[in-house]
Parts: sequence; C-alpha cells; structure tokens
Amino acid sequence: MAEPLEPVDLNGLLADLAAELSASGPPVTLVVSRPHILPLRRMALRRALRNLLENAQRYGAGATVGISHAGGETFVTIDDAGAGIPEADLERVFDPFERLETSRSRETGGAGLGLPIARAILRAHGGEVNLSNRPEGGLRATVRLPAANQGAKARVNASRKV
Repeated sequence: MAEPLEPVDLNGLLADLAAELSASGPPVTLVVSRPHILPLRRMALRRALRNLLENAQRYGAGATVGISHAGGETFVTIDDAGAGIPEADLERVFDPFERLETSRSRETGGAGLGLPIARAILRAHGGEVNLSNRPEGGLRATVRLPAANQGAKARVNASRKV
C-alpha cells in the first residue's frame, strides 16, 4: 500500500459514496452519525467500501449503512434486503473469482474479485469484514476498523505538518 495514511472522516466518505451510488442505482441510505476521523488510506478504503455497497445494490436492492464506535473500534454495517447467502458460503465468497451467481453474465455480476479486494484492503488497515444473514432477511456486511495505534497517529500528524 503506497498510499499514505491521512485523517479521513469515515462518515463523510460514506455519505459521498451513498450519494454517488444512489444516483446510478438502488438507494444507499446512510444513517447519519457523528464524524469518525481515522488515519486511513482514503482511496483504498473508498474502493473497499464501494465494492461492498455495490454488492448490496446489485444483490440486495440497495443498502442501509450505519457507523458505530465501541471498545476503541469503529464499525460500519451495510444491510441489504436481498435473499442473503447460504451459511456455508458466507466465507467462500471472499475467495478470488468465487461467484454465487452462476450465470456468469456481466450484467448480473463481476468477476468475483470485489469481496476479496475489499477484505484485503480492510486487513491492510488492521481491520476485517464479515458477512452474516440478518434474521429479518437480507445480508449484513460488518466492517471493523481498529482504533489507530500510536505509530499510525504519529504518521498522520507528521503528514499534516508537511
């Protein structure tokens, strides 16, 4: 990851993505929260979140996105109202080129790289993404981003002075 860490308002980044994606597809609704400023690689994280949101649009007819903070970690939840995923496949969909949609049509899905790329980016940030089926129906993607360690904070502070 050559992109430097910089202070990013996660709420603002998600608001921009929600507006952009809603303009060209099913709605992406952000539950507004307080600013969550974290040292992140802005473009990489944007790509990871966009991949997750596009999947929710494509397979779940839109998304509702929330941000919360607990135990020094920030959580982003992306809920959709689609059919969900069989329990046995919740982890398998993170394998490169793995697609549950079997038609292989470019109109119904991509190459099966969006979720593996999203997970790799989030792990490079010290975070994680997991999928779960919601009891009321649909799928939830839960993104966890850790509290910034002191080294990351120092790099962000140093970059502000340049």
